[in-house]
Amino acid sequence: MHAAPARSVAAAALAALSFVTGCSSGNTVIPTPVPLTSTTLLTRLGNDTIAIERFTRTAKKMEGLIVTRLPVARVGRYSVELAPSALPTRADYSVRDGDGAALPGGMQSLSTRFLRDSVIFVGHRTAGDTTAGFGVRGGAVFPFVAYSYALYELELARLSATGRDSLRCELVPLAIGTRQAMPSFVRVTGPTTVRVDLGGPLMIRHDGRGAIISADGSRTTLKVNVERIGFDTDLEAIARAWKAKDQGNAPTTGQISPRDTVEATVGAAHLWIDYGRPALRGRDVWENGVLGDTLWRTGANAATQFRTDVPLVLGGKTIPAGIYTLWTATTGGYQLVVNKQVGQWGTVYDSKQDLVRVPLKESSVATPVERFTIGVEPQSTGALLELTWGTRRLSVPVAAK
Repeated sequence: MHAAPARSVAAAALAALSFVTGCSSGNTVIPTPVPLTSTTLLTRLGNDTIAIERFTRTAKKMEGLIVTRLPVARVGRYSVELAPSALPTRADYSVRDGDGAALPGGMQSLSTRFLRDSVIFVGHRTAGDTTAGFGVRGGAVFPFVAYSYALYELELARLSATGRDSLRCELVPLAIGTRQAMPSFVRVTGPTTVRVDLGGPLMIRHDGRGAIISADGSRTTLKVNVERIGFDTDLEAIARAWKAKDQGNAPTTGQISPRDTVEATVGAAHLWIDYGRPALRGRDVWENGVLGDTLWRTGANAATQFRTDVPLVLGGKTIPAGIYTLWTATTGGYQLVVNKQVGQWGTVYDSKQDLVRVPLKESSVATPVERFTIGVEPQSTGALLELTWGTRRLSVPVAAK
């Protein structure tokens, strides 16, 4: 369920489009950004609004406030000081509860200095400050806040300052526990579009001068969509409304993809499956594969783990006792892929470590299943391993060898 203010915000979301851009040495670049008044971005996962961000940016400074609801309401504030080169020199960040209260035992605020070849954090707690840091390659290094898409405007501004059509950069999560930067690559793809590669391609549309209009994250691991809305709204009031729902034991969205386990006995075999459970959130998750992927991690977040203590026959193929990861191939008919690599994130897949691929039988279910569910259904001669989501079910027979 959405809070009422979020519904009114969503109804007013814009899809503006501006024109005019320049060229340099045959490459399309972004013209120099101009100072902006307050801008608001709305981030959705399916039908659910998961973040709203309001910010201002000038040539010397960027300030923003972001409210999120994952899994509970939070309010974050950031301030980034910029050098004439459009690179950050300092970033301050703080997070509070949805009602504005300080988080118990947490960091009150974080100050980050961006030096030539290093990043230095100073975390501020009531009991005292904590200092940490690490080295960076230098060059284009930018702050990163989860579900903040406004901060990508800093990369666009730096891209404009260089006069090039691509930029290699490093993103630094604003958290005292951060130990290294995340590599990212930004490339101009059209007069008003850029592509940011970080966990999949994020496609950003801007107004021709680096002010973000929308962002399509359907091909990233987060699967979000972002759009600029045409008016400011009271973000603190929205955060308080989300917090009130949390306290009423009715979380506004809850954890995006909670982890779950399945344990079952099939003959002499004891099976164990560990997987993430994404929700429909109004999406057609089976369109163009599963969530747009031709090879799906069969869940969310970390790769789905599968363990058996005795050999199995899965879809007619022998699986030795051991632990594996499960993947779902979506082209040319659905197939379950059993892979020998384990313990990795769900975007790390090595086809050379495939053990077997077996066909999955497709069927429909009468009542849509909101969260992706893996189950083991007993049969007279073994069981069916079932993958159910929405109104579709994929299954394969499994038995102890």
